[in-house]
Amino acid sequence: MRVPFRELSETRKRQLRYGALAAAVLLLAAGLIVLTHRTTNAPGSSDSGHRPTAPSTASTSSSAPPTAQSAAAASSSDEPAVISARQRDEAVSLIADARKQAAAGNFADAEASLKRAEAAIPQMPEIEQARADIEKLKTPEGNLAAQLARAKLAVEHGDAATAEAALAEASRIKPDAPEIAEMRAALQAAREKAAQRETRIADALARMREAVAKRDFAAADSALNEAERIDVQNPSVRRARGELARARGAQQNSLN
Repeated sequence: MRVPFRELSETRKRQLRYGALAAAVLLLAAGLIVLTHRTTNAPGSSDSGHRPTAPSTASTSSSAPPTAQSAAAASSSDEPAVISARQRDEAVSLIADARKQAAAGNFADAEASLKRAEAAIPQMPEIEQARADIEKLKTPEGNLAAQLARAKLAVEHGDAATAEAALAEASRIKPDAPEIAEMRAALQAAREKAAQRETRIADALARMREAVAKRDFAAADSALNEAERIDVQNPSVRRARGELARARGAQQNSLN
């Protein structure tokens, strides 16, 4: 059976391509073998502590042209130094310090922190951004906005003392700013909510102690769990957990 010319041509083309690919793989493998052999048998190994001497001019002229790896190694000295994780962490920490210091009105300390950050990583974009933001804080409008943002964050985290300090500073800048009245209302609402939360916790802990007095530890556990659902980080709740554990341990010892 005769094969059409077009199919024969395509088959021949594929054979040529596969043959070229196989030849390239063989050449690469041979080069790796030669390179490994030369590295193993090369004089002046790592045990000698010295680099091998440069080859002569004649041997250099007869050697193969430099590879891409050797070219990259030769040009690596011209590249900028790599920034370490420690340097970046230090710069980021100093930038955060500068922003905090500027928010508190300590602009000289803020600039000193930024200069230390520049010493760690020169020309870092975050440093220039922080410096520009701090410049805005020096204006009454920028300072007012910063104090209101500080007060809002403190209210959201239940830090009434910080919120009061920020609102006092905002009132000094612009006493009639409507945002100040709004933030004071939010602070008052947060205080009322916190007071209600404390009342509910105190009630649950009182029921826990009554149950402990009756040796009803199941009811005591239930009351304490209710208090923990309200605020597991509350110091009174955490102390009550230890109190209940001691009471249960004393009960078990008495039975033994």
